[in-house]
Amino acid sequence: MKTIKNMRELRLVRQKLEFQEQLYEKELAESTADIIDNLTDKLRDTAFDVGSRLLLRLIHSRRKHHTPEE
Repeated sequence: MKTIKNMRELRLVRQKLEFQEQLYEKELAESTADIIDNLTDKLRDTAFDVGSRLLLRLIHSRRKHHTPEE
């Protein structure tokens, strides 16, 4: 970082740093939203898979249980 010579330069550096901070906060918020969306999709898929398996097991077990024996 270069040496600051006067108050005007100090204000400009401060403005630049504040702008960078806002930019990083925005990037962080966007990344967090992407992560949450991805996680939500994976959880929904997992819940659907587990529910489907449970339903198929239930149907299969009822068919097996109620099948007339010869």
